[in-house]
This record gives sequence, structure tokens and C-alpha cells, in this order.
Amino acid sequence: MLLGACAKAPVEGLNDDDKLYLESWIQVHHPEAQRTALGAYILEDKPGTGAAAGTPEANPYVRVHCTASYLSGSVQKTTEEQLSKQLGTYKANNYYGPEIWDRSDDGLVAGIEEAVAAMRVGGSRKVVIPGWLLGYNTTTGSAYRYDTAQGYEENVSGSAPVIYEIALEEVIPDIDKWEADSAGRYIARHFPGKSVLDSLEYGMYYFRTAEPTSEEAFHKDTTIYVNYTGRRLDGSVFDTSIADTAKFYGIYSASHNYGPATVKWYGSDGTHTDITFTSYGSTSGSSVITGFSYALDRMRPHEKGTAIFISDWGYGLAGSGSTIPAYSPLRFDFQIVDKP
Repeated sequence: MLLGACAKAPVEGLNDDDKLYLESWIQVHHPEAQRTALGAYILEDKPGTGAAAGTPEANPYVRVHCTASYLSGSVQKTTEEQLSKQLGTYKANNYYGPEIWDRSDDGLVAGIEEAVAAMRVGGSRKVVIPGWLLGYNTTTGSAYRYDTAQGYEENVSGSAPVIYEIALEEVIPDIDKWEADSAGRYIARHFPGKSVLDSLEYGMYYFRTAEPTSEEAFHKDTTIYVNYTGRRLDGSVFDTSIADTAKFYGIYSASHNYGPATVKWYGSDGTHTDITFTSYGSTSGSSVITGFSYALDRMRPHEKGTAIFISDWGYGLAGSGSTIPAYSPLRFDFQIVDKP
């Protein structure tokens, strides 16, 4: 009686039920899976022969293909265009291809970082990552970091486990240089006689492709009209003001108003960052990315030109939705036109 009265009820851990479920799933479906130090499970591993990912300090960025699926088999996300088409989730203006991962604590969660760190370029692995290794602290703005598997299991509330299929394409020690080199190679291919030496500022290029009718600069509060087409450096168009261009590249939408955008110029006391931009058919103006306004600032009446710039002038580490990935150099083609 006394022994029974003094006995303590077992303390339930934060992720005990999820851990039991995952271990049972592994035993049924992949009993041969290799458990990692932090408690993920490697289902397939094809070693690469290229450079090692190593530590985030050595290679703070990696370029990868990735598909993420739930244990049920439903795909959460993929960088693979063909798979997206098979799933019926493909959209013509979305980006498909390798994406760049920031390996800092602000970037990769613990489970993905552990998987990547052991890889070499050219290799791939398929790994089940439990929810507590996918935790991201919204208060501090960084991923959780503990030294042991127990640290994560006891302190990070888990979500559903996810199967990641990762193919390591490239390691990137210096992201700015990588982007500048990408832009330089693109310019050499598409603009004969031009090179990285023709930058206006680091990572920013503008090439006039048709002469203006006047070299006089636009005056304060002048309203101009511009047609534009935005592309990623893989050649894919993600935005345009021209209906026929949108149709040609398969991104036309009947609900979108196509036509020259309205641009209000700044005065002598301003800079290109003060340019306001209003899409055709819209009544509200907005600012634009710096590379866009910087290029417009160099243009004159009826001029055509092309701007190419790294992501510091564009959408940076955040990218823009599903159309522009992080750290993406961009190309914009412009034409100053008459009022429609």
C-alpha cells in the first residue's frame, strides 16, 4: 500500500508520442535506415565526388535541388519542374531549378543543416527529419541549436516529420562573388563585347539597345510611360507589361491589365529611389526595386535598354514569392513609350 502510494507517475516528454510514431514508421517502411547523431533517418545516400559542404563557416551557402514530402507521400514542395507538372502544381512563371540555401542560424533548421553538412557536390540523400529538428524560433528569428538529439527532443515542439530529397549542386563560399560571376557569364553570352568591367556599380549593369530621340533628362514631376519585361537569368519571363509577351511565355492572365506603366519622375533634390511606379490600369503608385529605378534613371525619351543586376539591387535573400528565388540576379528590358 505504502509503495503504491509513493510511486511517481512517469513524466511525458514533449515529443514522446511523435517520436514513437516515427520510430514505428521507420521500422515498418525502412528498417535499414541509418539514424543520424541528431535523430534523423537516412533512407538513401549517394556520395558525391566534388567539394564537401563542410561547415557553414567554410561554405555559408549551398545550391541544391530539393523535394520535401510528408510520410504519407504527399509532396510539400519541389524544385523539380517535371515533378511539379506530374503533380499538377506547375505554373509557367514560377521558378523551377536549384535554389540557394543560407546555412546560418537564420537560414537552415538543424535537421537540414545536419543532412547538408555531410554531403559533397554531386551527391544526394533522402532523409526523414523529425519535426523537432525542423523548429524555427520566431521570437529570436533563428533556428534552434542544441548539441545533442536529446536537447531538441526535450525543448522543441515538433511538427509532422518531413522526407527531404536533397541533391547538392554547388557550394558557395562568397554569395556576392557567385552572383556577380553569374551575371558576368550571362552578359558575355548575350551582349558581345561587354563584360563585368562594364558595371555601373558593383553588380549593376545597364546597356542601351536603341537610341533615344533626345538626350535631355526628364524634369521634376514628369510623367513617363514604360513597357518592361522581367526575366531570371535562366531566360524565364516572370513579369511583363506587354500582353503578347505574356502570351508567348505562357504567363498571360485575363485578369491582369497589360499596358505601359506610369512613372512619375523625381526633382533635382531627389534620387532614383524617389521614382513612383503605377501599373497600367491601377490608381495607386508604389516604389520599385532599386535596380529597376536605377536603370530608369539613366533612360531618355523613347530609349530602349536592358538592366542586369544582382539580388542586392533586387529581391535579396527573401526572393519574391514562388517566381524569384533567393539571391537571384535579374534582367529587365525597358522601352520608354508615348502615353497610351
